Amino acid sequence: MTENSGRPDDSGDVVLTASRWQFRQLITANPNHFGTFPDLPFEVVEPMQGNTAYEEVQCVSYSPTRDRIEATINVKQTFGYSGGPCTSGSFEHLRFYVDYGSGWEDAGPAAIKVHDFAAGRDCPGDPLHPISYVASVKHTPHRRWCGTPVLPRVRVILSWNLPPTPGDPDFPPVWGDVHECHVQIAPRRFFFGDIIQYIPSKVLDTLPAKVIEQTPIPHPDPDPGPLMDLAELTTRYRQDDVPAHRFAFPQLMALSDTAGVGGQALASSALVAQASKLNLSEILKQLEDTKGDVDFEELECLGLDEGISSLVATFNVKKNSGYSGGPCTAGSKEYVAFWADWDDDCRYTYLGTVEVVVHDYDLPDGGLCYAAIQPIDLGALRRPCDKPRINRVRAVLSWGSPPSTTDPDKLPTWGNRIDRHVQVEPGPTYDGTAHFTIVGGVAANKVNLITGLTDPGATLGTSTVPLNPPLCPFAGQVTLQGPNDPTLAGHQYRIKATNLGGGGFHYLDTAFGVVDSNGNPGTVTPTPGTGWAPWPTWTSNTEGFLGVHTPGGNDQWDYTLELDVAGNTVDTARVQLDNLVRNEVDALDTVNAGDLWLDTAGACKVPKAELNARFVARDLHFSSWSLSLLGGPGGNPPQPPLHLPGNLPMLPTSSQTPLSGTDFTIDLTDPMLAPCGYVVRLTIVDRAIVNSVTQGQHATIDRGICLE
Repeated sequence: MTENSGRPDDSGDVVLTASRWQFRQLITANPNHFGTFPDLPFEVVEPMQGNTAYEEVQCVSYSPTRDRIEATINVKQTFGYSGGPCTSGSFEHLRFYVDYGSGWEDAGPAAIKVHDFAAGRDCPGDPLHPISYVASVKHTPHRRWCGTPVLPRVRVILSWNLPPTPGDPDFPPVWGDVHECHVQIAPRRFFFGDIIQYIPSKVLDTLPAKVIEQTPIPHPDPDPGPLMDLAELTTRYRQDDVPAHRFAFPQLMALSDTAGVGGQALASSALVAQASKLNLSEILKQLEDTKGDVDFEELECLGLDEGISSLVATFNVKKNSGYSGGPCTAGSKEYVAFWADWDDDCRYTYLGTVEVVVHDYDLPDGGLCYAAIQPIDLGALRRPCDKPRINRVRAVLSWGSPPSTTDPDKLPTWGNRIDRHVQVEPGPTYDGTAHFTIVGGVAANKVNLITGLTDPGATLGTSTVPLNPPLCPFAGQVTLQGPNDPTLAGHQYRIKATNLGGGGFHYLDTAFGVVDSNGNPGTVTPTPGTGWAPWPTWTSNTEGFLGVHTPGGNDQWDYTLELDVAGNTVDTARVQLDNLVRNEVDALDTVNAGDLWLDTAGACKVPKAELNARFVARDLHFSSWSLSLLGGPGGNPPQPPLHLPGNLPMLPTSSQTPLSGTDFTIDLTDPMLAPCGYVVRLTIVDRAIVNSVTQGQHATIDRGICLE
């Protein structure tokens, strides 16, 4: 095998080198092998960072309606991803950050599983590579009312086979890169506090406290604001040099495309145009000559987000004005139509059109990046791993008027069209069988039917990274999901929950929330007592939710899925619950315990010296412990060193202590520790899947000290 730097050789082809195929071994032996961890005491052997020969971020964007940050990456090569589609492959790791103006906030990680795929061509004869993947994270934004637009900057770090360090927005990837764009956050409702600074104090003194002290509702404002008419748009945009065939376009199209609009309405519109000194004949001629104009907005990326079973298109809004109004108006709509050639026969299937509202803003450099998200029933497309599915998909962006739903080749007036190739992950196909697909946020076949714990290699939710540590119990709410197989539509099902600890059984009849194929929320309410409910369809319940259960306690539970057919038991799942993490020592419990003792010798104040202490951190499904110092005059004190007696390093945080506890010392000699009150906090974390969404429930123990 030829080796070089991993860059293209003389022929322009990329050659697989040791720096790629031995990447994990190289950084295991020397974490600073490539010079990306200069603070570590290791020599640099092969300086390299930001190599995009194999993968590269194309876009990062945000969906204001779904509050998701989306990143699109291109996988460029046919090799270099640790194996074909029937192997474990490797991971493209991503970490997202958001900056609202006061520094980067860690928005969380995501990952994409990638494989080697042989070179090939699609029906039109285009190469299958690059393949476009999308990964995303849910984000809880900082909202303000529409009069104060929130346009933060988002960043994504892409790193192949090495997760970016949490909390490090400057992490330098070896294989991968970094991409940024500004995005727009949907505004919340206006509340009194938004203008309180402008109210004279003598007026404020007359207002009741409940008015002064009210807090804003953090949800998006459902009122889009007023729609600007043609006369207002003409006055507004003449001074901004927005051409008339741009700002008049939505209203002209709305009139011409609506069959029910009569002569009186058309005449009224013409009179308004005439009063505004607009030449409609000239505008219509200009529109006839305008096709695929991308001066104001442009579709840049398209890919498949397996985590949310959706195609995601990213478009860039480029100008300050020309979008039918500012942020406290109705603005205008960007429409994105999605198409796919699932059968590779050069025929597109229309999948749907997504609307995104846009406004005039004082744009930051680079404009604003928006994500349009179209859910897809991927379960109907899955195939075995030895028959990989890589398909051509298309998105068409059109401003002010929906694009065609019958002609995938029709260019819009304002907007553009792009094609990309995506990979649908392999998996079981719909076969008419009712069964559990997901239990407690984990694939049902990765939850052990004997122990009720997750098996090694299990992943949680949309993540493709195995749970670490593995062998996880469940806590809080356990959700149960099944396939949206259309052959099951019309059937009724129910779930029998049996407490294996001797608590009997009952049928799940708690109402639960679902999301339909348009992203709208809904509710399913099983029949009280008997638990019967209609089998979910993809259009009404895209994630196939079957039921929820929140029993509490630490017992094992069996869930039996029954269908309205003869011999109606069709599947069974078992979960081990563990809702307990102790923050005390119970003489009757030698397995779960937590305690923290500080040797203050009974003094009200302790000197700036080493403080003797002892802690206990134990749990049946233990994951980790941590010790931290809180408080002080600044609220963010430096963290003092912790040592075992004899000034030895502390135990690994992944190790439990004996029930009798572990002695250690806290070094309080740091001159940055001002005389003040502090809290020493012990946090104990287990490895339970909590509410089917996150890993790790915790308990904390606080002990206060007053430092001289």
